[in-house]
Amino acid sequence: MLLMLNFEVVELMKYFEWIVLVLFLFSSCSESEKFPEYVTLPLNYKNVNITTELNRLYPDSGSAPDKKTGDYSVLDSLMVFKEMYLQRNEAFHLERLQKMWNRARQQTENAYLNDDVAVQWFNITGFIFELTGNALFAEELEKISVLHLPNLQPAFRDSLVIPYIFTKNLDHIWVNLFLPAELNYTHSLGGEVNISMETDFPENGSIRLNISMETKRHIEIFVRIPSWADDASVTVKKVKYFAQPGSYCLIAKKWKEGDVVEIEIPVKNLPSYLKTSG
Repeated sequence: MLLMLNFEVVELMKYFEWIVLVLFLFSSCSESEKFPEYVTLPLNYKNVNITTELNRLYPDSGSAPDKKTGDYSVLDSLMVFKEMYLQRNEAFHLERLQKMWNRARQQTENAYLNDDVAVQWFNITGFIFELTGNALFAEELEKISVLHLPNLQPAFRDSLVIPYIFTKNLDHIWVNLFLPAELNYTHSLGGEVNISMETDFPENGSIRLNISMETKRHIEIFVRIPSWADDASVTVKKVKYFAQPGSYCLIAKKWKEGDVVEIEIPVKNLPSYLKTSG
């Protein structure tokens, strides 16, 4: 009789442990869905170097925004949502954040932003890009940097822009802003990796990524294809990769010293904010 009772207690304990495990997994999944992990992360000066001065890249924009201000209070709400995420506040909701961002983008379209508003808009756009990896937000970062950041102190402006030229998550590399720069990092399996970007975009759409590495390693490289760039292509060793405009072209392979990625972005439909007046 005692043995039977002990057996039943053991079975009940196992059942209880399973319930606890299921509840834990459910709560973990809910937490993950509620507060999604970062898809990609900006890099600091230790990892990214620019090979030309940023203030020489877009000297004269052919499409200066109108000198008018508006009600940008929605930006304050966006920053509140960012703080909710950082504090794991249950009121945070990524979909609502993105809808509010779309409203803010409509309000800032073709409008003059003072320095403080421009920096706030850049920061919140970068934050949502980090959470989603969506090319839409990276393209907006480019637009903000061209239209609204040139008047900032160069060192401060560079501290905003440079971390988003390349972003990464482990050995997944995003190429977001087409600027002469190089990325250096240590592969997760060991060995140094260098990716240098050669370009004079937007004067022409030819962009070249030169790969240098100590050991042949697998890396996933995501190349942004602008929303206006029809017929863009990415070529590696005569193999062409294509992606829809407004998305990323993924090249996942083992790379070795001397590999090259050739990117061609037709500039016939170049948006006005990227056209120089020279």
